[in-house]
Amino acid sequence: FLVTALPSNRLRPQWHPVIIARPLMTIASRAWNRSWFGPREYLSLQARAAWMGVGVVCASMLMIAALIQPDARGHGTHEALGLPPCSFVLTSRLPWPTCGRTTAEAELMHGHPWRAVMAQPAGAVLCVLTVVVMIAALRTAVRGYMVAPNWDRVGPVRFMLGLGLLLLGGWGF
Repeated sequence: FLVTALPSNRLRPQWHPVIIARPLMTIASRAWNRSWFGPREYLSLQARAAWMGVGVVCASMLMIAALIQPDARGHGTHEALGLPPCSFVLTSRLPWPTCGRTTAEAELMHGHPWRAVMAQPAGAVLCVLTVVVMIAALRTAVRGYMVAPNWDRVGPVRFMLGLGLLLLGGWGF
């Protein structure tokens, strides 16, 4: 920091935003880049085409969810796509762990997040993750490199455990 002299010969610190902000921003950006993400991985043309395919599939799923009308029951929206009713529900009278996922995605794409969470919380979260994957895949395909997660920090076991708990929590909901 800078120090300025006052007329009474007392020293007073003079804080300047650039002097404070620049080191903090540098530390934060280094910590962010090193902790959650690994080094950039440059991709071949075939890998870029594959990522473009992933982005197009995600975009197609989201577009279909935006075009169909959500079922008012909170489940059964997949029947509007010509699929049969869920046989697990018909035989056991219990919901399947992903019952209501199509309805949740359709509700979210229609701009009703609360209804989506009420239909299937895991389906709403997975719809948001589909949007994130679509953006990341298309960005990777266009730029030619991907920033992979630092699995030492994130941990694939923690990731899969969280996903499993999300599905079980949505099933219990």
